[in-house]
Amino acid sequence: MRRIKTLLSKTNKNFAYSIIPRTGDEILDRFEDYTALTEKEFAKKHQFEWHEPFALIYDNKEYEIQLNFCTDPFCKWFGKPQEHFNGKLHRYHKGGSATISIFCNENPNKKTPGFATSTSTTLLSNWSIAEEIARLANNNKVVNKDPVYEFHKVGCTNIPATPFAGVELFHKRGKSSSNSQKWQCKECKKMTNTLPSIRECFTYHQKRNDILPLFADLLLNRVPVKRTCEILGIGNSTYYNKLEILYQRCLEFLEKHEQEAFKKQNFDEMYLDTDYMMYYLNNVRKKGKGGVRYDNLEDAKLETYIAATGDVFSRYILRADIAFDWNFSMETLWEATYGLKEDHLPYYSRVADRYKFSVYPQPPTPLDKQTQKEVENELIPIKRREQYVGGLHITSTYTAYAPT
Repeated sequence: MRRIKTLLSKTNKNFAYSIIPRTGDEILDRFEDYTALTEKEFAKKHQFEWHEPFALIYDNKEYEIQLNFCTDPFCKWFGKPQEHFNGKLHRYHKGGSATISIFCNENPNKKTPGFATSTSTTLLSNWSIAEEIARLANNNKVVNKDPVYEFHKVGCTNIPATPFAGVELFHKRGKSSSNSQKWQCKECKKMTNTLPSIRECFTYHQKRNDILPLFADLLLNRVPVKRTCEILGIGNSTYYNKLEILYQRCLEFLEKHEQEAFKKQNFDEMYLDTDYMMYYLNNVRKKGKGGVRYDNLEDAKLETYIAATGDVFSRYILRADIAFDWNFSMETLWEATYGLKEDHLPYYSRVADRYKFSVYPQPPTPLDKQTQKEVENELIPIKRREQYVGGLHITSTYTAYAPT
């Protein structure tokens, strides 16, 4: 029987994660060189090459992420990785200043048919793409709910045994009001309830489960939160709890029906189209961060995007992801910047390049060209953001790249 599931814990993102591509000694070298080298020298020594792949663990399998290549389908180098030809000539060369791009070179041996176009491709951070893939995978994952049971009292001689392995050491003592099985140890007489299956109790740990169908109807028809609460006779906290339960039920349906069906299908070719929808979130200030001044505020409406990818012919929507990370904090950004010294690295070498703020400004080093005043000016929008609801925007390009 199917077991009761729950959303993957925010603190246990083990379904998908990227591997830090530097050892402890290499990170210690960065700390030593941070003040001893100029920013240009530091970047040259410690940056990740734009064509360097990054390892992603996804469902206990390892994948290499490297998405910096020619994206022009009419170019003969379309989709191909960097390659050394002869002398100093490579398949691609870098160009640009603030935003760096790669350009295709012709192969001097002329062995590959076709021609290299002059289309440029903007570089992205492969590490940041791997992190975005992991974020989306973990956000859309439901796992079996596995509570920790204590079937015995302290000192019981049957302590290693459980009803799942050693049922002969337990008595069945009926079922609880939630239809969960009661077990009693024959030795210490301790009673323990185990989690029911979905079939035994679909409404486990819920109240007002009867409102879910109407709640889903109101949600799809874009009825405001306050009006929905009035119609259903619930409070704001119940509204958001039911919203999370509905989201979990949708993921369970996808896992049981659609994901399994796709595994059995073969597609000779698919034409995918990705588009963006503008989306507004309520930008609420944190408790205690209010005040009478109005010169250091953000907009009340937080504008972001939803990246939706669908099949052109069937019009089936494969994914729809919002370009916003609710679990991100400025403390995490500071730790990444300080721990890896990423403020002295080019943007395509940063783990947080996908965020609106890819680095947390650090005090200038003796060899920095940046002044303390410039650092303080860069900190103003970050300090302002810290006063509002948690989370941070993600560049929509990364959210669009990750599912593909």
